[in-house]
Amino acid sequence: MKTNLKLLKASISNISGMVKGLSVEQLNEIPEGYSNNIIWNVAHLVVTQKLLIYGLSGNELNLDDDFLALYRKGGKPNGEVGEEECKSIIMLFDYLYSELEQDLEKLDFGNFKAYPTSYNFEISNLEEAVTFNNLHFGLHFAFILKLKKSIAMK
Repeated sequence: MKTNLKLLKASISNISGMVKGLSVEQLNEIPEGYSNNIIWNVAHLVVTQKLLIYGLSGNELNLDDDFLALYRKGGKPNGEVGEEECKSIIMLFDYLYSELEQDLEKLDFGNFKAYPTSYNFEISNLEEAVTFNNLHFGLHFAFILKLKKSIAMK
């Protein structure tokens, strides 16, 4: 588990480094051929980590229902995200590791509801949830990188 947590921390740091310094317009831009944007991907990672690790273990997600609906799997941008909301999403994202680290000390993650992912991998415990979450982060790291390159090429 220690290695998985180190990888999660590195993933958050790498993605955060990619998005910091981008304008609100760049965060919201959906390049031709894409169905979402950088800020949607960042928010989606927040929602997915909460659903996989907290939701499947019966813990509170501490996210607004509208936020969950917009950024969960199958969601897509429904308009431009303003500057304050972009900042808020990035802050939530940056806090994911610290929050999980603290919550591992105080919450019960032992009651997992098995979940078959679309990757043909069933999550049945905390370590599998964190492992799958890291895989998911890697996929979206690549998406964000491609989006950023598409925006920069203009």
